[in-house]
Amino acid sequence: MFVFNSPTKLVFGEGTAAGAGSELKALGVHRVLLVTGPGRTASQEALAGILVSIREAGLEFVHYAGAGADPATTMVDEGAALYKKEGCDGILGFGGGSPIDCAKGIGASIGENRPIRDFIGTGLAFTKPVPPLVAIPTTAGTGTEVTNAAVFTLVDGPRKAKTGTAGTSLFPRVALVDPTYHRSMPPELTAATGMDALTHAVEAYVSRNHNPISDFFCLEAIKLIGLNLKRAWKNGDDMEARSGMALASTLAGVGLSQAGLGMVHGFAHAAGALGGLAHGMANAIMLPFVLHEYISDANTRLAAIGKALTGRQAATALDAVSAIAELGSDIGIPPNLKSAGIPESLLPELFDDAKTYKRRPQSPRLFTDEELERLLYKAWSDSMID
Repeated sequence: MFVFNSPTKLVFGEGTAAGAGSELKALGVHRVLLVTGPGRTASQEALAGILVSIREAGLEFVHYAGAGADPATTMVDEGAALYKKEGCDGILGFGGGSPIDCAKGIGASIGENRPIRDFIGTGLAFTKPVPPLVAIPTTAGTGTEVTNAAVFTLVDGPRKAKTGTAGTSLFPRVALVDPTYHRSMPPELTAATGMDALTHAVEAYVSRNHNPISDFFCLEAIKLIGLNLKRAWKNGDDMEARSGMALASTLAGVGLSQAGLGMVHGFAHAAGALGGLAHGMANAIMLPFVLHEYISDANTRLAAIGKALTGRQAATALDAVSAIAELGSDIGIPPNLKSAGIPESLLPELFDDAKTYKRRPQSPRLFTDEELERLLYKAWSDSMID
């Protein structure tokens, strides 16, 4: 028995972002809170087409540009306060995973009429209706435009922790996936976000909670990444590759919403919160190390991943691990955490954080704490490339 629920309306293709205003209007929105990060996506140049769409639909907007990387709960609070002050009745999240997650948090906070922090790591469920949310991703990585999850940073004095939360109310009502907005991604961001999408598809496929429908989405995402990631990394103007990666990211997002993630993300969240390592980069480094430990537990599934990624029908589980490591190396991913700038002195703290990851039981291998610690130290100093 399984349940499949993916309620987001997906509009995919070049130029689809121009429909933002009409989609919001159809949802009954009159005054929209536009949520972006503080960088390039907040510029008038990047927003030009979106703002034209909003104005042509006869809507008003208020711009919140405070959604930083791995948004802190305080950023969500600021956005929610602005939403209330300005009398908004809908939300548009525009940017990478962080602005869209921030937009989700703002919507949930408004709907529940309480701080988002109350719902993170507490077991408290979202139960109230939320404002309409339209998401436009500008990267091909998180797939958050179609997921029921969001990740936030909790700050408690000097300590930071990245923690995810999930609920049906976090699904955006509409996702406008427009690959033309991905063209400006530099190679480094293309690599990190692309490997993030691959991690989502792979972890959901080997998850103990996988189902036949999530499997379909994950394998197709893996296939598309194998065909398109290197191309998009080499030539950002290759719109066929950009479209392939945009679709792969979205498909992987659907898959992870159904099947969940595993210990690659457990380590990556810790490395991001405590070591400042970009999420996609952390996933990319950890993925082959963790998968190698799964070989005896998920041999058949890893072999299927290898076939999808490489196109080789005779691919084995070890081939899959090697292909993923080689793909990362080919597009500039560091071979280990040490090379990425994580100091050895931080490893005990990373381990203490990672071992508490709430989705740890979904991994195909039920690691002991000792196994996880050895794995972390191996990923710090070793390399999966021969």
